[in-house]
Amino acid sequence: MSFAIADWLIVIGYLAGSLALGLLGKKFLGDVSHYLVAGRELGLYIGIATLAATEIGTITFMYNAELGYRFGFASFAAALISGIVMIFVGRTGFIIRRFRELRLMTVPEFFEVRYSRGLRLVTGILVALGGILNMGVFLKIEGEFLTVVSGIPGRYLVAVMTVILLLELVYTVLGGMVSVVITDFLQYILLSVATILVSIYAVHFAGWENIVHKVRDTMGAAGFSPIVSPKFGWTFIIWQALLWLSIVTCWQTTAMRVFSARSPETSKRVMTWTGFIFLGRGMLPMLWGIAALTLFGTGALDKGVPLPVVQGHAIAPIDAMPAMLAQILRPGIKGIVVAGMLAATMSVNSSYLLGWSAVISQDVVLPLRQMIGKAQLSSRRQLVVNRIANLFVSLFLMFWGLYYAPPGAVYLYLNITGTIFLAGAFVTVIGGLYWKRAGVLGGYLAMVLGAAGAIIPFFFLHWNENITGFASFGLAACGFIAGSLIGGPSGHGAEVLLASAGAKEAS
Repeated sequence: MSFAIADWLIVIGYLAGSLALGLLGKKFLGDVSHYLVAGRELGLYIGIATLAATEIGTITFMYNAELGYRFGFASFAAALISGIVMIFVGRTGFIIRRFRELRLMTVPEFFEVRYSRGLRLVTGILVALGGILNMGVFLKIEGEFLTVVSGIPGRYLVAVMTVILLLELVYTVLGGMVSVVITDFLQYILLSVATILVSIYAVHFAGWENIVHKVRDTMGAAGFSPIVSPKFGWTFIIWQALLWLSIVTCWQTTAMRVFSARSPETSKRVMTWTGFIFLGRGMLPMLWGIAALTLFGTGALDKGVPLPVVQGHAIAPIDAMPAMLAQILRPGIKGIVVAGMLAATMSVNSSYLLGWSAVISQDVVLPLRQMIGKAQLSSRRQLVVNRIANLFVSLFLMFWGLYYAPPGAVYLYLNITGTIFLAGAFVTVIGGLYWKRAGVLGGYLAMVLGAAGAIIPFFFLHWNENITGFASFGLAACGFIAGSLIGGPSGHGAEVLLASAGAKEAS
C-alpha cells in the first residue's frame, strides 16, 4: 500500500512546479482589485477552469465518496441538484449578472451598497464565521486521504497538513487571485486526469454488476431512490435546491469568480458550462464510494455494525475510498492520482483562504475603521490587511482541523456550516435586488435569525440536517419580510445602483 519511488518523484515534482507557478503570479499583481478579483479580466475558458478547480477538491471527493458509501445511488440526487441549479443560474443570470454589474469584490460589500455599513459588518462576521468553520475540516480529511493512499503513518498526519497549508499560504498571500487563477489552470488539468483514472480503476476492480447488486442487497430501494431513502426524502431535495441556489450565487469563493469575469455575459457562460462539470464532480466520487462498499463490505452503515478491516486497520466510511485506491492503484498511477488530488486540495484551499480572508479584511476590518472615524486605507495597505487576515485564517484552521470531528456525514456538516450565513444572505440579496420594499431591519433580522436557525438546532439541539436547513431558510425569510415591512424600505433601489455601476464601468 506504500508509495513507490516513482510515485514520490511525481508528487514532489508537482508540488515544486505548482509553487513556482503560483509565485509567478506576484509579478502581475497590481492594486487590491488584482489581488481579490484578478483585475476583472477572466475570460470564458480560464473562468471555467478556475471555478471548477475552486469547488472541486480532495474534500469534495472524500465527502461525495462517503455519501456513495453510506447511501448508494440515492446520493446522486445531491450531485444532480448542484449541477442543474448552476446551469439554471448561468442561463438566467439570476443574481450573478447584477452582482457583476455592480463591480463588487465580496458578497457582503453588496449589503453596504444596498442597505447600510452596519449590515455589511454583521454579514461579514457571519460569512467569515460560517466559511471558516466550513473550511475547518478540510485539512484533516485531506491529510487522511494522503496518508491512507500513500501509506504514510497516521502519526505524521499533522505534519502533512502543515506542509500542505504552508505551500498554499505562500503563493496565496503573495499573489492573491492572480496566483490562484494561474495555479488553478494547471491543477484543473491534473485533477481531470486523476478523476478519469480513478473512475476506470474503481469500476474495473469492483465490477459494474457487483456494484449494482451490492447496493440492492445492502440498501434495497433506498439505495437507488432519494425519495425512499430515510436520510433524504422530499425535505432533503427541497433544502438542497435552496442551498445550492444560495451557494452558486452568494458563496464567497464562487462569487469571486463571477466578480472576476470580464463581463456580466462572461460570468453567465462560465457558470453555465461549469454546471455540467458539477454533475460529474458529485456523481463520479459517489461511484467510487459505492465501489469501496462493494469491495469492503457494509461496515458502519448501521449502529452496532463493526467497521470493515483492511490490512489490519478499521476503515471509517470517510476513509473507505482512499483505502480502496491504496489497494487497487499501481505504482506510477498512484503518484499521478495523488498529485491530482493534491492539485485539487491546493486549488480549493488557496481560493478559500483568499475568500474568507477577503471578507475579514474588506467587510469586517475596513467597515470597523470607517465607523470609528479612521481614514480610508490605501490600496497598498489593504493588501497588507488581506495578507494578515490570510495568516490568521490559516492558524485557526490548523487548530480547528486538529481538534474537531464533524458528526455524521461530512457533506451534511459542510451544508449546515455554510447555511449559517447563506440562508440570511441569500434572502437579503434577493430582496435587495428584486424587491423595492427591502429594508435594513429586514436584512438584520434575516442574517441573525438565519444564523440562529442553523447554529442552535444543529450544534446544540442535534436536530436532523434537513430540518435544520429548513428552519434556517424559513426564519431568515420570515425575519426579512417582517423587518422590511415594519422598518420600511431603505437605501437606493437596485435600478439606481445598477445604473450608477454601469456608468462607472463605461467610464
